[in-house]
Amino acid sequence: MTTIDSQPTTTHPHRGVRQDILDNVEKILPVLARNADRTETERKLPDESWNALIESDALRIWQPRRFGGQEANYRTYVDVTVKVAGACGSSGWLCFILNHTDWQLGGMSLAAQEAVWGNGLDAKILGPLSPAPGVQARRVDGGTVVSGEWPYSSGSERAKFALIGYPVVTPEGIPYMECGLISLDVVSEIKDTWFVAGMAGTNSNTIVVPETFIPDEHLITMPEMITGQFRTPFTEEPLYRQDVATVFHVATLPPVLGLAKAAFDLTREKITTKNRPLTYTMYTDATKAPNIQAAMAEAGWLIDTALEQTRAIADDLDARAEAGVPVEPVERARHIMQIAKAHRSCRTAMDLVLDVGGAGSFASGNPVQRMWRDMSVASRHGLSVPGVKEELYGRALLGADEQQMTPIR
Repeated sequence: MTTIDSQPTTTHPHRGVRQDILDNVEKILPVLARNADRTETERKLPDESWNALIESDALRIWQPRRFGGQEANYRTYVDVTVKVAGACGSSGWLCFILNHTDWQLGGMSLAAQEAVWGNGLDAKILGPLSPAPGVQARRVDGGTVVSGEWPYSSGSERAKFALIGYPVVTPEGIPYMECGLISLDVVSEIKDTWFVAGMAGTNSNTIVVPETFIPDEHLITMPEMITGQFRTPFTEEPLYRQDVATVFHVATLPPVLGLAKAAFDLTREKITTKNRPLTYTMYTDATKAPNIQAAMAEAGWLIDTALEQTRAIADDLDARAEAGVPVEPVERARHIMQIAKAHRSCRTAMDLVLDVGGAGSFASGNPVQRMWRDMSVASRHGLSVPGVKEELYGRALLGADEQQMTPIR
């Protein structure tokens, strides 16, 4: 196993950028928290929350400096998104989606980058990689013609572009995944389909794309990304040559971590600022009850451990990209497994927090119940479910990786 010194130093330029963005985000957290219920009710971010995210640079983390962006590292994304999600789960989810589409675009051709960022940094990009059944895609001279529907398009009300994923078949009959950049001007309809118990404010509706030609300069294939064959001419920018499979699998965890941590912090504050009896016991102060102490200890440890693991993986990704050292297959699979287990840890921690708060945790006026619902949805994203990750790691450990059971590995 190759090891890289991944500890950020006080003199590393990314550390200053990270702290500046974190300081900006700290100032907008009250705005996001105040609007969180409204975000859920209206099923979209209010203008005040959206503008706060933009102005704080929380949604500009991975835009290139060449275009005026922050071009911060992966650790910055993790720390910022944990904070944002703790104030508003839907805002944290958009922090995940909209930064990652920026990151993906940063590895594409200059023509694609200029199409989005040539007129400024405010244009955001959807990232629905899984089309609905019935999508059509065929290679033609100079590009690909696609049509179909793409559900789960988070940020559909705010974005101007989309990076859509779809299967393509080579002349030899071999399928592969392609990602194409389109303007939402070509979309014929945005179907209002996102009616859910959690993460309601992400506006993850369905975009309908009529037959559309996507030129080669606005395309990149998943095999290219997985093998590090990015199309950007700016090969000296380490951010955009990070290990794609690890990046994709880590991406969904920071919003979940932020929600688990916020629920824990709120519950701890509630039971420690005023003596609260433990129902149906003789304890007049719940904090003196061993079962409450044990539950909070276990929940806190699970959340802290998940956060430490995530930061360690982010630091490793950053260090390897800077040094030009690839992630080895077994190590990649181990990282993916760690992230899947961290999702489970956060869900377990949330259950323990709910046990401590009791039935009062589910009162409509208690933010913890919204955090629980948001986290329950977010932690079951297709890139988060543990079963496939266990199979990936097991295959890597045993050298049984001959079966292509997912393109993102």
